[in-house]
Amino acid sequence: MGSILTINIPFTMTWALPYGPAVVNGIFKDRGYTVNAWDLSIDLIRQFEHHPEFKTLSQALSIGGYNRGLVSRSFVAEFLSWARRKLAAKISETKPDVILFSVFSSQSLDFVVPVATWTRELAPNAYLSIGGRGLDNTERRTQLNYAEYFIKYLPVDCTYTGDAENQLLQVVESRYQGHWTAKPVNAEELTSAPAAVWNGLEFSKYDGYAAGELRIPLTASKGCVRQCTFCDVAGSWPKYVFRKGEDVGQEIVKIYHETGINKIEFTDNLVNGSISNFRAMNQVVAEQIPNVIDYMGYAICRPKNEFPERDFELASIAGAKLFKVGIESGSEKVRHDIKKKFSNEDIDWFAHNCSKYNIKQRWLMFVGYPTETEEDFQDTLALLRKHKKLGQDGMITVFLSLPMMLTMNSGFMRNYAVDYGLEHNREDSWSDFFWTSSKYQNNTFDVRVDRWHRFANTVEECGYDSDHGSMTLRQTEKFLELEGLEKIYKEHEKEKKRIIPIINRTGNSG
Repeated sequence: MGSILTINIPFTMTWALPYGPAVVNGIFKDRGYTVNAWDLSIDLIRQFEHHPEFKTLSQALSIGGYNRGLVSRSFVAEFLSWARRKLAAKISETKPDVILFSVFSSQSLDFVVPVATWTRELAPNAYLSIGGRGLDNTERRTQLNYAEYFIKYLPVDCTYTGDAENQLLQVVESRYQGHWTAKPVNAEELTSAPAAVWNGLEFSKYDGYAAGELRIPLTASKGCVRQCTFCDVAGSWPKYVFRKGEDVGQEIVKIYHETGINKIEFTDNLVNGSISNFRAMNQVVAEQIPNVIDYMGYAICRPKNEFPERDFELASIAGAKLFKVGIESGSEKVRHDIKKKFSNEDIDWFAHNCSKYNIKQRWLMFVGYPTETEEDFQDTLALLRKHKKLGQDGMITVFLSLPMMLTMNSGFMRNYAVDYGLEHNREDSWSDFFWTSSKYQNNTFDVRVDRWHRFANTVEECGYDSDHGSMTLRQTEKFLELEGLEKIYKEHEKEKKRIIPIINRTGNSG
């Protein structure tokens, strides 16, 4: 049938296996193709991670561009030269007819440009396509999303956005030219999709492999049963669809027997969705390999009548070790505005039973929702203090995201800009954070930053920061990013840049 090479574009995390290339491998192998995946990101990181400028390079890419003068030209030349040589060797080794670039996030966007350009030179007759969630971001100068930007300016045949399970095969086989937006996968397509294939990905290169801590990603559903105002999952998957819980359970058992790896990380919202389906998955695993698996995934905080104690016990036996829970705020009023309508009593129930059955929680939280008042913020601090014993015992950790940002194409801005009177300057890349509200005028950037610091201090005082009280690497990065934001904000205010109401920019008339 031919040969497929999928390349994972830098930078992605060293502790996470790239799931996209493995999913693509499965689809094309099932069709009869020879498949290979190559994680250029992990190879580049392992080559340069000890270089004195590497950390700066990674941070520069996370905010948009190694060409901003933040790293030396000599280092840029060194790692680009190395990457091109490795790419040439990989193409020579695999001789692919089709090369697919997997772009996981915005941090990978800059690297697409040289890699795609080199690939066209090295493999002039190959079909080249770029896909991945990173393409949903907006290129600032042209205001095109990156799928449109890349197909216009790079020597590739196709850019592909959306689910791979249903239409990627036909796009590649038809040698489609242009930008393709895949329709959301339905339940039948998700259920019938082949299992991921890990050819070409060397597990030993990733953090945690030697210690038995490496996790295999697994997708059991698409979409979410809730439609929180700040989240745009529904924009990608309007309908929540899921695989049968029994099938997911059997796949977990199979992964364990075939690889010996017992750690699974769900990429989706299975634990957020159908409780009966989640229960069925746990039942299969608990019956066949009880107390063997260690899995983690996102979860909704549910009340007692929806999630009784026996579900916590069953999940624990099946392998639930960590639920990442979108608590967002300690204020019931703010959560109601977000459309996350669970109570503080529900939080207490969920937290108590997770702890009882040795399931850790990671509370995902932020400050600065447009309607948040000081009173609401004090409710958040009170929630942290109420559960600090579980934090000190290591059963609850808290991840504090940056103060709320408003990205151009988010569902929040499309649907709520008018309701909240949101406006901000769109002339520079950092203005997503500097929004103001004509209806909630006291919720300024300065106020949001002050609350962020007070939140972080309370987390530390209460003992929530895991790893024996030390700040996690990811949380430390948020501190550094906020520090940079504050400096840019001062420059922003000094220059008194023009404010553009979001309602005018989006064309949203309410």
